[in-house]
Amino acid sequence: MRGKNGKAVVTVPTLDIPHFTYGDGQTGIGRGPGKPGDVFKKDKQKGDGREAGEEEGEGMYVNVPIEYFLDEFGKELKLPPLKPKPTETFEDVKIKYNDIALTGPESLRHNRRTILQALRRQASQGELNKFVDVPGFADPVRIIQPINSDRRYRQYKQIRIPSTQAVIMFGRDGSGSMDEEKCEIVSDMAYWIDKWVRRFYEKVEVCYYWHDVVAKEVDEDTFYKLRYGGGTMCSSCTKVMSKEFENRFPPNKWNIYCFYFTDGENWGDDNPRLVEDLKTKFSPDICNLFGVTQVLAYNESGSVKEAVDDANLNNVKTTAIGGGAASDGSWGTAKLSEDERNDAIKQALKTLLGAD
Repeated sequence: MRGKNGKAVVTVPTLDIPHFTYGDGQTGIGRGPGKPGDVFKKDKQKGDGREAGEEEGEGMYVNVPIEYFLDEFGKELKLPPLKPKPTETFEDVKIKYNDIALTGPESLRHNRRTILQALRRQASQGELNKFVDVPGFADPVRIIQPINSDRRYRQYKQIRIPSTQAVIMFGRDGSGSMDEEKCEIVSDMAYWIDKWVRRFYEKVEVCYYWHDVVAKEVDEDTFYKLRYGGGTMCSSCTKVMSKEFENRFPPNKWNIYCFYFTDGENWGDDNPRLVEDLKTKFSPDICNLFGVTQVLAYNESGSVKEAVDDANLNNVKTTAIGGGAASDGSWGTAKLSEDERNDAIKQALKTLLGAD
């Protein structure tokens, strides 16, 4: 289940509460003689499934901190850390004192090094045991008296810490063929991708894009809930997304992650335009990763995923969840059980976010 308020909800088996059992004693305790191993607790009546039950179901919901859940999520799927690309934006400049200089401001004078150098000089010149009259002392004393050439100063180096800012761009097909089941899968995928990317960046912006034959940027609520009928032109989405790189999210300052969701159906000859956009406008020097998820496609042949796979682009990954015609011969795709759906989503996340 998706998380809320910093926690994820998981299902665990019901805990078996400790209970008393009869031992080797020969007498009962108010319920007859009993037998060794009999459980001393209220009997549960199991029905035959024909009427509504009164007992709660097997298992229980437990709230788990989202960070702990993501740790286990990453281990199970063997997801590697996301690596930021080099950018021209720096969050901070760290000063590291790593050297000694002969000149510098007095505020950076290294007193210990200065005294040590004065000792060396006086020892080499035979002045180390020389007594000097010092005001305030009745008798001459030996002193260490640094001169200008003895002075040593700390020297620092500026270390620029690269920016950890990233933008996640989610785009999805909003045409009439994207039914409720497909949109729910998209919602779950986008939710967990968002949580995973945020683990590796201090500052994250998230943008949502929805399209039929025309694409537009929408808010998060609209992205997840808007249902609409219409045609499909996938390249309209990539064109709108790529325009953001000109001023809003310049690639030399941002780590860019793009994820697009479709059921594989596209208008006419738009697949070549989509592939060309991915090749030229989302190349590795621009976009860290572009992920394409094809959800419950009716037919793999001629689909968006097939077109993108054939292009063999370096930083583009594709995955599919379910698909194929309905088994009963009716129009539509084969349905997934809840377990099949969840397993398919996990495998899709592993494909998109995992190592090559």
